[in-house]
Amino acid sequence: MLHAIRFDFDPVVSPLGLNVRLETLALAGVILLVLVIAGLAAGRRRARAEELEPGSEATRLRRDDLILIAFGAVPGAVFGGRLGYGLIHLDYYLSDLAALLDPGKGSLSLTGALLLGTVSALAVARLVGAPPRAWLNLAALPLLLGLGLGKLATALGGSGQGAFSDAPWATSYVGPGAWGSLSPADPAIPSQILEGGLVLLALAVVLLGPPLLRLRAALRPRPSLRLAPAREWSWLVGERRFLTAVALWAVVRFGVAFTWRDAHVAGPLNVDQIALAILIAVALRVLVYPWGRAALSSLPALLDLRLMEWREARREKAALRAFARETAQEEAARKKAAREAEAAAKEAAKAEAAKAEAAKAEAAKAEAAKEAAKAEGKVAKAAPKGRKAAPKRGQAAPEYPPEERGSEAQVAPERAGIEPPKRPRRGTHRSHKPKPPRPPRSDS
Repeated sequence: MLHAIRFDFDPVVSPLGLNVRLETLALAGVILLVLVIAGLAAGRRRARAEELEPGSEATRLRRDDLILIAFGAVPGAVFGGRLGYGLIHLDYYLSDLAALLDPGKGSLSLTGALLLGTVSALAVARLVGAPPRAWLNLAALPLLLGLGLGKLATALGGSGQGAFSDAPWATSYVGPGAWGSLSPADPAIPSQILEGGLVLLALAVVLLGPPLLRLRAALRPRPSLRLAPAREWSWLVGERRFLTAVALWAVVRFGVAFTWRDAHVAGPLNVDQIALAILIAVALRVLVYPWGRAALSSLPALLDLRLMEWREARREKAALRAFARETAQEEAARKKAAREAEAAAKEAAKAEAAKAEAAKAEAAKAEAAKEAAKAEGKVAKAAPKGRKAAPKRGQAAPEYPPEERGSEAQVAPERAGIEPPKRPRRGTHRSHKPKPPRPPRSDS
């Protein structure tokens, strides 16, 4: 521990009264530097014929497209980085899946961020009409520069420390402040510095490799002070240049990952190393075999096809939703009309029932009147001739026709001024004779 490299500084600075980590400022500067270099190269570089779509004209790459493509890489990088980090710490996130959506818990995986960020950037390039192959060729070297310098920048915050070690070149952080690794005061392998330096070395190989090969070719068969004629290496042309840069970075990261503290899931390999091994195998397959190159060349067209299929699927889903909505509205209207028709039928049935009751009452009334007429006819037949049947209680007295009325004196003596004769009392009438007395009854 006495021979370890010790860093004793505060990782947080306060410019203008704001607390900012040195690591954050360094990463922001690296991103700005990469974008500036890519923008300068875009303004001077003209897309080649093999990097363009059939029928397109060779033009210079537009710098304003670089801004859109850079912003387009952000969603894929965030999603891929978060997904990769969740796979690395799968045992924790399986118990709490909601924590995977919380950016305050955990970090991002660089491997997942690079892969999905590249995919989303290519999709944006297709949308804005920029040639994806030309942009892949342009982004190869700035990408390696950004990955190398970015890893070195994390050392300012103590992030990315490897396994604990007593090696003399191990590093420890003893200064005050919040460091990005656990137990920062214990000496550990500086994995972040090791990876950053090796990535910058890979960048130097890509930059200086072709000139050195030209110099070697010029020394044979006879030494010459001139370089051999420039030739295009198939691995460093077009989109294959980007794939070569990514493959070199994956090889470096795969080797450095043996010094990490991550848990092993397949022998000595961790989750990130498994993903890197797959990436290296695919890159070598595409770079070495012709059909793999053709597949890489057709990647933009494939992305365009997938984008068209996605748009068509969205249109179909929108049409299905509209059809379902119209069907639901028609079904609701049909049910409403059925309910209204049922209510109208009930009202009509009630009206018919009321009408039938009224007709029944009228029929009963007519039948009663008919029966009453029959009864009056029978009474009239049974009454003496020339006289009408006596009226019932509550009925008016019948009127006799003139031929049956007789004289006024016969009809109403009091109307003619004639006093009606008085009825003699019993025993006073002249025709009434007194009965003779009964003789007494004898006992013999």
